[in-house]
Amino acid sequence: MKIVWIFLIFFIGFAISTDDNEFAEFEDEFVGSSATQAPEIQREGEPPVLKQKDDFEEEDFGVVEEEPEEAEKVREADSDDAAPAQPLKFADVPAHFRSNWASYQVEGIVVLIILIYMTNYLIGKTTNASIAQTIFDMCRPTLEEQFAVVGDDGTTDLDKMIPSLKHDTDSTFSAWCTGRVNVNSLFLQMKMVKRQDVVSRIMEMFTPSGDKMTIKASLETTNDTDPLIFAVGEKKIASKYFKEMLDLNSFASERKQAAQQFNLPASWQVYADQNEVVFSILDPGVVSLLKKHEDAIEFIHISDQFTGPKPAEGESYTRLPEAQRYMFVSLNLQYLGQDEESVMEILNLVFYLIDKARKMKLSKDAKVKAERRRKEFEDAFLKQTHQFRQEAAQARREEKTRERKQKLMDESDPERQKRLEAKELKREAKAKSPKMKQLKVK
Repeated sequence: MKIVWIFLIFFIGFAISTDDNEFAEFEDEFVGSSATQAPEIQREGEPPVLKQKDDFEEEDFGVVEEEPEEAEKVREADSDDAAPAQPLKFADVPAHFRSNWASYQVEGIVVLIILIYMTNYLIGKTTNASIAQTIFDMCRPTLEEQFAVVGDDGTTDLDKMIPSLKHDTDSTFSAWCTGRVNVNSLFLQMKMVKRQDVVSRIMEMFTPSGDKMTIKASLETTNDTDPLIFAVGEKKIASKYFKEMLDLNSFASERKQAAQQFNLPASWQVYADQNEVVFSILDPGVVSLLKKHEDAIEFIHISDQFTGPKPAEGESYTRLPEAQRYMFVSLNLQYLGQDEESVMEILNLVFYLIDKARKMKLSKDAKVKAERRRKEFEDAFLKQTHQFRQEAAQARREEKTRERKQKLMDESDPERQKRLEAKELKREAKAKSPKMKQLKVK
């Protein structure tokens, strides 16, 4: 009987538990599915195996989440990527972007011009230096014979100095000489055609000038030297110097009869302050050398009143420059050529004229006339520049007055300012008062 009641109670309890569990059906399915799977046993030393999530955990139970806009864009992009690929299209490149030599015409011309300029520069520079050095080598024996120092650069010791030509520029070369009787110094300069410059070479084709050499000598001045101003040379160059040089323009005049009398070339002109000077210098030996080298010798100028070129138009000297005894010779190297004998003859002529100008003696009347003319020129210059000197003095006085008034305005002490003002008024009253000469009565 007890056994019956036990089975009855168990049956009733099972029925009640089955009716209350609404998910019993799902539990039976879950139990059935799990029962079909083989049990997994974790062994020692192995990592734990993650269990699969239940199916009900993956269910959303009818709740649909809204996807963000970015996800939609990504999905659209993926759909676009999935579209079939379009074939590549190559654009036509413009002609000026293609790699061919016609695209670099301007650059090529610029590079060609630079190469031409550099090549011409190197060749022209070397040519000028070679010509100048050749001429100097021909002049060097005569210069070393006449002077104690040749090619002085002002820095090298005289004992260690070697006669050399100084390169002032790529087309200008010079040599300084000193240590000779009747000569303070001699400056030899060669101005070559600017062969290193393409533009200058082109201009030389239209207005040729040629290579030039000038000799400038500062002569000694003593009390027993007589005054003289003399110039001779090719007509065009002599006329140019006559207009530019102050001493020639002020004292000398053209001597046509003397040029004809000495049978000088028809293309030459002679200038001098007196006829006696012309006859003293142009002896037969000098005339023969002038005729022989008439193409190489351009101009010779000897003067005891050399002050340089005249002031430019609209300008004037406020003080007469100090005159010096001077000799200037201009030579054309184009006609001088590579003849060493001709170079030596011309240099010897220069030194002969230097000594002749030093020893030349004028008659008493000619000397008095030359000195009187120089005195008249000095008086005329002083009279002409008197107004300029007065204007300069007035400008200096006005400048001092402005400085005094500025000092008066800048003075901070009232008492001192009052004294300076009274002093300035007194000075102005004195300047305005009439000037009277005081006579002494004996």
